[in-house]
Amino acid sequence: MIVAFSTSSPLASVALIRADGTVLASGEELAPMRASGACLAILSGLLSSRGLRLEDAELFVADLGPGSFTGVKVGVTLAKTFAFTHKKLAAGARSFDLVDADGVVVLPSKRGEWFVRRPGNEPVRTEELPNEPFSGYGNGIENPVYPRAEGFTKLLDRLVAVEAERLAPEYLIEPSISKPKVPFQ
Repeated sequence: MIVAFSTSSPLASVALIRADGTVLASGEELAPMRASGACLAILSGLLSSRGLRLEDAELFVADLGPGSFTGVKVGVTLAKTFAFTHKKLAAGARSFDLVDADGVVVLPSKRGEWFVRRPGNEPVRTEELPNEPFSGYGNGIENPVYPRAEGFTKLLDRLVAVEAERLAPEYLIEPSISKPKVPFQ
């Protein structure tokens, strides 16, 4: 079983997936700024409802971003922690691929800016939404499509499993957090 987390957007989601890509169970909750608690509650409910144990997992995967700085860290930290404590491997995928692995995807960047990823290209940051059809979420997008943990089912052949401590978020820009004015001592 694969345990998958997606926490880069306001939607926190968890999925339990067989190695063949079959979804055993999944759950999601709009949980801005409370993804960790939401994911743990969802995971507990999914395991309990299927009579499974976390020890049954063979791989832990997470949404690597881009997205909310803290949200991305939550999902990656959950996957790393569970993988490390259960002596299993971890893997991750970009938020773009969890929205649509093969299409144009738009994700919010900083205020008034977007990350646009077209198939076969690296994402670009822009102030304009694309003219062609796209999937994604953010202010002003009428039918939002969020990254979901179930999206890992389409990416299993692309995942690269690593030791838990090597799993890391993929930031496209520097986090917009303040830095200490005096070096930490």
